[in-house]
Amino acid sequence: MQNIQIAYKQSSLPAVLRGCLPSHLTDAILRTGASPIEEIRLHRGRILTVTSRQKNLGCGVVVGEREIQDIFSRMCGGSLYAYEQTIRQGYIPLEGGIRVGVCGSAACEDGKIIGVHNITGLMIRIPHAISVDTATLLHTFFADRSQRGMLIYAPPGVGKTTLLRAIAKDVASPQYGRHTVIVDTRGELNVELNDSSLNLDIMSGYPRDVGIEIAVRTLGAQLIVCDEIGGMADARATLGAANCGVPLIASAHAASVQELLERPAIALLHRAHVFGRYVGLLRRNTRGFEYDITEWHNVYREKGATKC
Repeated sequence: MQNIQIAYKQSSLPAVLRGCLPSHLTDAILRTGASPIEEIRLHRGRILTVTSRQKNLGCGVVVGEREIQDIFSRMCGGSLYAYEQTIRQGYIPLEGGIRVGVCGSAACEDGKIIGVHNITGLMIRIPHAISVDTATLLHTFFADRSQRGMLIYAPPGVGKTTLLRAIAKDVASPQYGRHTVIVDTRGELNVELNDSSLNLDIMSGYPRDVGIEIAVRTLGAQLIVCDEIGGMADARATLGAANCGVPLIASAHAASVQELLERPAIALLHRAHVFGRYVGLLRRNTRGFEYDITEWHNVYREKGATKC
């Protein structure tokens, strides 16, 4: 098990949230003294809570029904239509890489969500400008002459997106100089990537499979970074990029390599040797990540212990 050190920069509640939340809620959040504020949860008729450094802190304020509807409306800029597509997928993207998870009542047709109403919960995830030491991990990645991709896995909330963001910044820096394309489907990866020295393109809002294909076909990507792959469309696009000699550094939800390989799309990519290594993240303290690298040839299924 190896370590990646992180250093948080102190930051106040982002201005975009101050504009959406009523003052008594922002005051309650700040009174907790949480730093950094990583997540804010608003539930109708329940106490507002804040997450900081893996601790959930109650703010002692109950969020009312009208209140949560007003906050939701402000987050959408007064136009639900503008965010209709992402709301159906369960979230609202805000500036600065902030993502707001939306909980409510879904209207369905032919098994598909066509609308969400009666909003009962909003989960705000706030990225932070932090320093992440990726040197050891990237040395391992670039030491592989075959240039296979790398898949980072962990349960939700451990820090996959934070690590991906730092990796993208470093691989596009003059030290490595790789022309990197970020496929930022949900607007979470593009925070603190405005350094003029970065050899970087950011495709914001593109579906992952479409973005990956465009990155290879028209943007001349030497490396692609994207978050939370998992579906067959993602897998086909990733395989296409790999066949063109363009590796991906990506993430996926899973607690183990075996759990990853239970997903048909990831199993397909594993059989094709798209990823040379799988990086499992743990976050047992507030000072950094612990990670474990499993090389492709050392991966076995739990069932029968046979190779994929």
